[in-house]
Amino acid sequence: MKLNIRNIAYLCTAIAIATACKDDPTFVRADKGPEMTVLSQTESTYMGAEVKVSVNLSDKDFALSTIKAYLYYGETEVASTTIRTKTEGQYDVVLRAPLLKDIPDGTASLVLKSQNVGLGITETELGVALRRPDFDKIYIVDENGTRFEMTRTEDYAYEATENFPAYVNANLVSPEFNDGETITLGWDGSGLTSSSEELIPFGASIAGRYTIKADLMKLSVSPTGSANVVSTAEYRQGQTMEFGNVVSIENWNIDPDFFSISEDKKSVTFRAVDGYYKMAYDTKEMFIKVEPVDGNGQPLALSSDGTGAVWAIGSGIGKPAIGPSWNTDDGAYPFARISDKVYEFTLATPGQLAISGSDFKFFHQKGWGGEFQKIHYSTLDIEPMFTMTDSGNIQPSELNAGKGYKFTLDLTAGVNSAKLSCEEIEVASSGLNITVNGEKALKMSASVYKVPAVKVEKNSIISFSGIDNPLEWIIDNDHFELTAEGLKFNAITGFYSFELNIENKYVIVRHVKEDGKAATYANEKAITFMGWGVGYPAMAQQLAWDGGLLITLAQIEDGVYQFTGTACEDGDMTPVGNCWRATDISFKFFGQAGWGDEWGNVTLTDEAKKYLEVNGNVELILDHMDGDTKVYKPLEVGAKYRMTVTDCSALNGGKFDVTIDFRKI
Repeated sequence: MKLNIRNIAYLCTAIAIATACKDDPTFVRADKGPEMTVLSQTESTYMGAEVKVSVNLSDKDFALSTIKAYLYYGETEVASTTIRTKTEGQYDVVLRAPLLKDIPDGTASLVLKSQNVGLGITETELGVALRRPDFDKIYIVDENGTRFEMTRTEDYAYEATENFPAYVNANLVSPEFNDGETITLGWDGSGLTSSSEELIPFGASIAGRYTIKADLMKLSVSPTGSANVVSTAEYRQGQTMEFGNVVSIENWNIDPDFFSISEDKKSVTFRAVDGYYKMAYDTKEMFIKVEPVDGNGQPLALSSDGTGAVWAIGSGIGKPAIGPSWNTDDGAYPFARISDKVYEFTLATPGQLAISGSDFKFFHQKGWGGEFQKIHYSTLDIEPMFTMTDSGNIQPSELNAGKGYKFTLDLTAGVNSAKLSCEEIEVASSGLNITVNGEKALKMSASVYKVPAVKVEKNSIISFSGIDNPLEWIIDNDHFELTAEGLKFNAITGFYSFELNIENKYVIVRHVKEDGKAATYANEKAITFMGWGVGYPAMAQQLAWDGGLLITLAQIEDGVYQFTGTACEDGDMTPVGNCWRATDISFKFFGQAGWGDEWGNVTLTDEAKKYLEVNGNVELILDHMDGDTKVYKPLEVGAKYRMTVTDCSALNGGKFDVTIDFRKI
């Protein structure tokens, strides 16, 4: 074994302090430390495991004092220990190499310092090769000793799918290695740790078959107290649902298509016809997602005789909240068949149905294939709330926030002679009592509340109620200014929607019409903003080209618009407010929520030309090509850049001209 042993000598002299009457005791400082011989050491092991070293200590001139051990990852000390060494002989030193987030395999430095009573020190530095645990399997071991095997699904990632109890308080334990040693991981309050054996609070609040996951690179686990618990069973129309103590009727969003609630609010019955259904209990969103299935658990499709299932797919709709646009996996929602060949489907505004911009249609299956076009309806009674295109797409025209819209599809006369009607209904209101300037926010999901429209005066102070410490939230500094009086509104006077994320503590402000519909350039001079490389409140939440995510630029003066953001790394999850992707930006302006009117001629100021160029969209300046990949001149990560839009022309042929200034501030 090759060792690097450094004797650190402290020059010494005999120090005598004399007085006029007597001599004080003399302290002699050692000129070298103890003799230290390394007998054995851990040369390689796993992060999270013990690092051991045995040494022999002796000193012919001074009594021994201590041996101290320090473990370093790079230049950072990550563990240490001290042992008293009163007598010469062998000493065994044990440290645990911590398992830290995102640290790759490498060599750690183990530094030993032995000291005698003369303050002489001998230092020894050893290398220890460490690798992250990446076993073929690990184990969940609960507080009763029950073991569940987790299978490795990819590097450092593990899963176990079982009929688990509602809560599984457990540790993660590795297989044995190094003659019986194991690694035990506990809970630090937010993630895994090798420094504690505190039990990890796995659980889904409902007993059943669900999946527990662990990532030993990110030190993350799920679920911890909330999850989708999926069960498939046969249900009968009118049966009373037994939810135990988990589903609180008062707090959960009960789907009125599949369930009805008794007048005393104490029981729930099943509304749909007899059959097999898959139910996903989402304890985070507090919603039961129901899908009709066959005996093998596969989604039902519509039969030619009108039995089976009907599905809604589109944009701006979803249950329990608006889901991904035109997505057949997570964005397909079933009707409830409430009688022979008669189906119902209800959406609430604005949480499950966008008041403007939504666009959806009805399908024969959970996916592409058979679909209802306008020609297939013998009766249509959906106006004035909705209109239908010839292809069968349903689009809103006159909706009211806070209402529900129930579609009834009657196929008793045949699939190609459908009768479709829609009625506006009252929907149950649950959740927190949140207001903005006195206007009550509607619950869109467990963590998102929205005031569809409230008039706000420029330079007025915004009042919030029902949320804790709003001044400590992430602030959009284009729409708001934090003052001693509170949050002052920067944008021009008008109607705005306020979408509050109470979990991540940020607010999205959009310019709207008085009825909550999206404001337009043609009428309110509102500019909407979409593109890659622009996000809020973190770079991981890009606006992209999804009409449901676009925002309106803050119009700080008549005809003057502003967007100020921090340059961030791609995919950065750290909330900073508005942000620009430092390495790649491509954006465009529109005159409404979605496609239609858009910018025409785009003029960049001289300052903007230092960073941007116009190539159809506005992009960062191209620096060079790396093969087929464009490499742009990057922004400075962490710096703030402000885009100001001026000189906006009148709308002409669906186009409006703009001038863009872009500068570091």
